[in-house]
Amino acid sequence: MTRNATGIGAYLRERRLAAGLPSAHLAQRAGLTEAVLEQVETGSVAPDHALLQQLFDALEVPIWYRKHIVVLTLPSFFTAAYGPGPDAPTPDDRADLHSLPDPACYQRMPTQDLVEANSAYERAFPGAVARGNVLEWMFLDAAARRVMVEWAVEAHLLVDAFRILSPLAPRERVEQIAERCRRSPDWDRMWTTEVRAADIPRRSLQVRDLATRRIRSMSMRVYSPELPERPWWLYRLVTIGRTRGAHASM
Repeated sequence: MTRNATGIGAYLRERRLAAGLPSAHLAQRAGLTEAVLEQVETGSVAPDHALLQQLFDALEVPIWYRKHIVVLTLPSFFTAAYGPGPDAPTPDDRADLHSLPDPACYQRMPTQDLVEANSAYERAFPGAVARGNVLEWMFLDAAARRVMVEWAVEAHLLVDAFRILSPLAPRERVEQIAERCRRSPDWDRMWTTEVRAADIPRRSLQVRDLATRRIRSMSMRVYSPELPERPWWLYRLVTIGRTRGAHASM
């Protein structure tokens, strides 16, 4: 496991090492001198937007993770303007979550720990709230493979997010989650195989209702609460189209 990165430069260095790239190779990819790259990685130079984009592109960091990386590695940029966010959901946060008719939860990234979920989420993903972590539920709970029609695809996407963002989380927590999930024979294979957007484009999520055995096509919406920033994301699933009957086998 990688050690915990504390700034944007440390994160970029972690990603470079994880990709097995010498600094000279990454600098060439990004159109930089090796000296500039070293200054960024050590924190002596703060990258501006254009430079950060060059490095993200060279490291092939998926676009959908980039904002979260910046939020976690440059927290003072946000807290200076709005002050620190709450460590736990406020009564208003909880009321907002539980007012939603669709499955929804507050989830910390990149550890994918569940902070709170509404009743629709608990019904849709039995056992997930008790586990308290989406990755552990996906790999260790037998219900996950019955609920998630395309289990292998969804599990691999979760592992990919965990691997890319794990340098931003406390090392002890990352290692704890990985050690538990390693009980699944699928974990190591997915951990060592990166997912490319072109290989698995984001599409609707196919979720099976274990009570009725009907399958719902659902669209995942992810929101980052702001003003001030919260240390969790809101994950909401919205049913799209019509439900259909289950396949004969489960």
